[in-house]
Amino acid sequence: MSALQIITPPALEPVSLSEVKAQCRIDGTQDDALLTSLITAARQLAEIYLGRALLTQTLRVLYDRVPTGTALELPRAPLQSITSVKVYDEADAATTLSAAQYMADSASQPGRLVLRPGYGWPSGLRRANGFEVQYVAGYGALASDVPAAIRQSILAHVAYLYSQRGDSQTRDGKTASLLMSVPELALQLYAPYRLLRRVA
Repeated sequence: MSALQIITPPALEPVSLSEVKAQCRIDGTQDDALLTSLITAARQLAEIYLGRALLTQTLRVLYDRVPTGTALELPRAPLQSITSVKVYDEADAATTLSAAQYMADSASQPGRLVLRPGYGWPSGLRRANGFEVQYVAGYGALASDVPAAIRQSILAHVAYLYSQRGDSQTRDGKTASLLMSVPELALQLYAPYRLLRRVA
C-alpha cells in the first residue's frame, strides 16, 4: 500500500478568479469566496482524476515495502525532480539514500524513481510506511504552464458547480455531492491527459 501527502501545495490555481467570473458572467464580489473555494475543489478533483499535479508542488509518498524490480512509478505526473528517498527501520530510525544510488526518470509518464546499476533496494524496513520518496511534480509554477484543455475543463467544472449550487439531486434522482460531478465537456477535454495508475 502507499499513502500520498502534499508537503507544499501549489502557490496558485490553474485558473484565476477573474477568468471564472468571466466564464460565469458574474459581476460584483459577493460570491468571490465561494468561487475561490470551487476553483480549488475543481483543481483537486482534476488532479485525482488525471493522476497529475497541475502546478509545481512538493509531494511525499510512503510505501509499506520497497519496490519490486529496479524502478518505481510515482503518483502525480509530471515528475520534475526527486528531493529525497528515505527508509525507516523497525526502531523508526530514518536513513536517507544517497542520490548517487538512483535517478529521476522525468521523461516517463508517470515519472519514475530508477535504481542505478550496482545498487539494490534496502532491507529491514518497518512494517508500515518504511519507504518514503519526496519529490516535486507539476507542469510548472505558472497557470500558463498547464495545458489549455485542462484549464478549460476546470473552468467548465467550476461554472457547472456554481450554476448548480444548492441543488443536491443528480439526473437519476439520487442525492450526491456536486463536488463529485464533472460535466461531460470537462471529461472529454481531460481524456487525453488522464493516466491510469497502479498507485495512489
